[in-house]
Amino acid sequence: MEEQKSISKNVVATISALAVTATIAGGGLAWFTIQANRPQANTPSTTSSPNPVTVDSAQVNSPTVAPIEAAPNPPAVVPPVVLEVPTAGTTTKITPEIAQKQENTVKIWRLDDDGKKTVLVPQVRPDPQASTTDPEVRVNRAISSLIASAGKPDGKLTSTIPVGTKLLSAKVLSDGIHIDLSKEFTQGYGATSMIGRLGQVVYTATADNPDAPVWITVEGKKLEVLGDVGAEVRQPITRQTYNQDFPINPDPTATP
Repeated sequence: MEEQKSISKNVVATISALAVTATIAGGGLAWFTIQANRPQANTPSTTSSPNPVTVDSAQVNSPTVAPIEAAPNPPAVVPPVVLEVPTAGTTTKITPEIAQKQENTVKIWRLDDDGKKTVLVPQVRPDPQASTTDPEVRVNRAISSLIASAGKPDGKLTSTIPVGTKLLSAKVLSDGIHIDLSKEFTQGYGATSMIGRLGQVVYTATADNPDAPVWITVEGKKLEVLGDVGAEVRQPITRQTYNQDFPINPDPTATP
């Protein structure tokens, strides 16, 4: 009886072992089947090169990139200034700018005395009235400005025209410039004073037209003699005849 129980136990153990073995075999077969059917990933080959090359990073020259410089701004183009320099025998070109400047000013002639010699000197003064190019109007304004300067020294420049002298008329006619002054113009004594005032009127009246002849009257009467000096006044008077007849002449260094 015990012998049969022993055989039965051995049979059961054998069957159990076979079952376990079958289970393990089945599981292994299933695992190999899954692995065989799984898609293979593309992995990089890890096979190393038989002769690997070692690169020293310190010896590798980085590519040089030339810096891009911004183009400098071109300098402003300044048109050259051209000056016309008059030469002997030529006439200075009057541009619109010069004409405009002349319209806004008048030129009078005053006297400069250094104690040894008296000379006529030009002086540019602003014209307080509206600009004009009318020759007769400009002569009136210039002579009026000259008379207004009487008794008013400007630095070394003076005037020998008596204070109170009046401009009665100034006309530009075909035969020249006609100036009529009040009787105060002939008052006063001294050759220098009389000659100086005559030159002031002649040069101021011809400021815009240096070659024009000048006719001078005192309250309508022709000026023939310079007061007590007794010097004859040739009429019409030009700058040239004045320089020939009288010792007071323009300063050669002054701008005419």
